[in-house]
Order: sequence, then structure tokens, then C-alpha cells
Amino acid sequence: MVLRRWLCLVAVLALSGCRDGARWNVVLVTLDTTRADHIGAYGAQRAETPHLDALAAEGTLFAQAYTSVPITAPAHSTILTGRHPLAHGVRDNGLFVLGDEQVTLAEILRSHGLRTAAAVGSFPLAAKFGLDQGFEIYDDRFAARFGFTDADDGPSIYFDERPAELVNEAVDEWLEEVADERFFLWLHYYDPHQPFRPPPPYDQLFLDDPYAGEIAYSDEAFGALVRRLRELDVYDRTLFVVTSDHGEGLGEHDEETHSMLLYDGTLRVPLIIRGPGMPGGQVVEEAVATIDILPTVLELLDLPPPEGSQGRSLAAAIGENARPEPVALYAETLSPRLAHGWGELRAWIDGGHKYVHGPRPELFDLANDPAELRDLSKVEPELAERMRRELARFINSNAAQEKTAASIPDEETRQRLMALGYLSATAGAGVEIVERLRSDGAPPQERVVDVNAISRGKLLLLEGRPLLAEQTFRSLLEQSPESPMYNEMLAAALLQLGRLSAAREALERVHGDAGASAKLWSQLAFNYLAKGDLPGALEVSATASSRFPSAPVFFVRAVALRRAGDGAAAEAALERALELDPDHLPARLDLALRLVERGEIERAAADL
Repeated sequence: MVLRRWLCLVAVLALSGCRDGARWNVVLVTLDTTRADHIGAYGAQRAETPHLDALAAEGTLFAQAYTSVPITAPAHSTILTGRHPLAHGVRDNGLFVLGDEQVTLAEILRSHGLRTAAAVGSFPLAAKFGLDQGFEIYDDRFAARFGFTDADDGPSIYFDERPAELVNEAVDEWLEEVADERFFLWLHYYDPHQPFRPPPPYDQLFLDDPYAGEIAYSDEAFGALVRRLRELDVYDRTLFVVTSDHGEGLGEHDEETHSMLLYDGTLRVPLIIRGPGMPGGQVVEEAVATIDILPTVLELLDLPPPEGSQGRSLAAAIGENARPEPVALYAETLSPRLAHGWGELRAWIDGGHKYVHGPRPELFDLANDPAELRDLSKVEPELAERMRRELARFINSNAAQEKTAASIPDEETRQRLMALGYLSATAGAGVEIVERLRSDGAPPQERVVDVNAISRGKLLLLEGRPLLAEQTFRSLLEQSPESPMYNEMLAAALLQLGRLSAAREALERVHGDAGASAKLWSQLAFNYLAKGDLPGALEVSATASSRFPSAPVFFVRAVALRRAGDGAAAEAALERALELDPDHLPARLDLALRLVERGEIERAAADL
């Protein structure tokens, strides 16, 4: 046994003969929105990522790892199930829930005796979207970093997230509890996502590149996790997998963020795997995908993959520096259609070429044109057609897979996802997924500049710069004057500016099941109250309660009615607010206070 372990540590035997995976823990760390080329081990000269670099030196770095979709929830669903989005059914943030019929890595490992826990850093991975399957603990307690209460004057914008150090903190006691057992831990660091606001000292060290500063901060948090595992004496028997859900456009191909296009800036991700006794410093140049993580982890732990797993194990490449067999990779983004009504994109990566199908098909030679600047679809039409047919066959072969039905989000979910930039005001009203190659709709490559403008406008609102935000959304409205989202964001800017009549005019132009309107109407009514205009508050809250009935709307209606001296109607409005949302805290507290005033102490105590 001693000789066997020594041979493993010096890596003179094949991995299959050295593994003792039946004793290992597993730690999965996903760095949100992190490009591989911004990590030192991947060649980034200015990167400050010493802890990730050290992990790569101890393990295997995959130089060309691809995500299946450049969107948080679908990408993580692929990582945790080892299945393509076509099979697991999660195609965008907020509109879908990972179905109970899907088998996750946490469920598999828990069934084999491992304790399981996860802590995630942002709202798109909240437990309500189904990724908590198999976890004993799933900590998704976010802070609304730029949130506003019902009575505030600010816009209805949420950035539900928490920094990486709080993600670590959420599982610290649990780690101490299970240190003598085997465990699977998943941590999700959201920090590199927009807006890029790294904490000190990285805000000063990366003044000209705050995105890199956020990654440096995430690396520091990862280093703290490693130190904690060493303190608990579990590091040496832990298998690490570090990857990302997707990258970031950073202005390449006119995409500042992600989710709209399928260029390598958002598809290429880091992937580092390090395990006890594995040879270190290995680099695998062949293309792999995050769908391969689940079967790789299971083989390293001497466990079989589940039925329906679609990835391939990379265990042999990790242990023997063997080259993985080349396979074609699939990627998609349906978000342009689901969130904006434009065309969708699907990609097929094979033999060093990438074919992107959509309203404006493209073909790239990744080996000779890594920046994807020369579209070869007209130069090599036969190759483009062959890859198109292969992509079509792949989609058709997966079309029979069981899908998870779309989940139309509630009002609060819409607002949060809109603030994160993932959802438009009209998204989810009629989700339709057609599993075939579609060429209809506006080319996302030509409309991504609109998404950039939307993101900039929202950031201006969050930074308290409403005048510039107003200019941004008025410019967008010149192109799409009926857009509910643009009118809502314009109204949010006008509310910040205190221009209530103009804000109401913008909201009046919003029709249908729009995203943030209920919250904005309630804030408009509160602003009328704050200015002492009771008739205006009563009128606006009456309009809002009929058009966008919600707990915040009926709560402000109750406040206005009470100030008007109609206590009975005010209490009825509070009751209606709680019918719509039993957990609406302001309405619950207000009703309890009214009951106390009337001496109905038992009912008040129940509410409290």
C-alpha cells in the first residue's frame, strides 16, 4: 500500500492504477463569467490569480474547454447533469426549472454516501430553479446589493448577489462538521459578472481593468477556501474541479456582456482538475466541454455514469497525459429569441472549425483565426453545408429527449432577472422551443449593440446617474417606441429625476404582462405621497391596482387610503396584498399594527 501510494505521487504508474477515488472528497468551484484568457495559468500576463495557477500546477489544465451555453442557469445545469441543454431542458435564466427527472452530480454522490452542500452567489441559481437537487444544504441567501424597498424613491432594480468571501462563509461550519466524512461541495463565485466593482485593493490595482480585478478577488476567495481545507486536514484527499459557466464579450464582436452570441470570448472557459496523487502541470490541448465534468468526476471516484449522461470522461487524459479522442461540440443560445424576439443561434465545433447557425450563418477556422474575424461561410460553402447537416442531425437526435416545461416567472423574479440583464419585459409570455435549425428573426450579431445600450442604461440607474440613463433609453425608444422594457427603464430614470408626470406617461405606454411595471407604479404612487399629492397617489394606485395587481401596488394603495381617512378600504387593500403575496413584509406588519389598535391581539400576534 505504501509503495502504491508513493508510485501514485510520483506519477510513474497510469492513473487507473493509482486512484483511490473511493476515499476522495469533491470540490467544484464555478467562477461566473470568467474567461480563460484572464487567468495566469492560461497565459494572461497581467492576471493576479496565484491560487488558481497553483492548482493548475498541481493538476491538469484544459486549454480549450467550452461551455454549452453562455448563460448561467443552463450552463450550470449542463455541468451538474452531464447533459446538453436540449436534454435537461433549461434554456435560459428564469424561464425554466431543472426538472426532478434530471439526475444531478449531487444526487449521485449523495446516494454513494457523500455529504453534499452548495453555496451560490447570485439569483439565477436560486433553489427555486431546481439546481438544489441532491444537496443537503443549498445556501442561496443573497443580498440585494442595489435594492430598494417599496417606500424608496429609487428604481425597481435588483442585483441579487453576494461576494465570494460570503459564499465561503456560508459553508464554513458545515465543512468543519463533515471534515471526518466524505463530502461534495459546490461553490459559485459570481463576482466577475457586471457591474465590475472589485473590492479593495483590487479596485485600485486594476483601475483600468476592473473585470480582471473581480477575477483576482475571486482567486483570493478560492485561496481562502484552499487554506481552510488544509486547516481541516482534508485538502490532500480532495478532488478539485474549477471551471466557469461562460466567458464575457468585453466588446469583442460588439458584445460587451454575454448570452447573445456564440463567439469564443463567451464560450471558452477555464477548466482545471486536480486530484490526490495525480501528476501535476499537465496541459490538454484538445477541445473538451463542461458537459464532460460529471462523467470525469464519477470515473475518478470509480463510479459509473448515470443513464442518459451525454458527456465523456476525461479521466484517462488527466492521468496519462493521453489525448482525448476528438469529438464535435455543441453550443446554443436561445436567449436572443426568448428574451428579445430575435433569431436564435446554435453552434457546431468540429475539426478546428466552428459553424454558427442562425439568421446570419457564419463559419470560422479557429486554428488560423482564433479571434473569429473572417467568416468563411461564403468562401467554403461545402464545409459550411456539411457542418450544418451535422448540426441538424445532432439536434434531431436529441429532439426526443424529455424536456422541462417553461416556468413563467413571477413578478419579483422578472424584476431581478431584468436587472441582471437576462430578461426583457416581454420574455416568458409565450415560450416556444422548436428543436430544429431556425433561420428566422433578426440576426443577434446585428442587434447585440442594443443589449449593450440596455446594460449601460441599467448601470447608469444603479449608479444614480438618471439623466444619462434617460438619454440612453430615449435613444433606444426611437428604434422601438412600443418596447415595454425601454419604457419601463425610462420611467425608472424619470422617477429618479423626480419627474412624476413624465414617468407616468412612460408607464402608460406599457401594455400587457410587463416586467417591472407593478413595482414602478407603486413607487410612482409613493413619490406622489412623498410630495404631499394625496389625490395623485390615490389615482395612480387605483390605476396600478387594476392594471398590475401585486402586493406592492395594494400596499401603497392601503397607505394612500389610510391617509385619505378610509380605514376600512385601507385594511381591505392590505388583505388583498397578502392574498397576492403572503410573505409581503410591509403589508403583514401594517395589518398587524391595525389589529393591535383594534385590540385584536391574537390575530395581530399570528401576523407578527
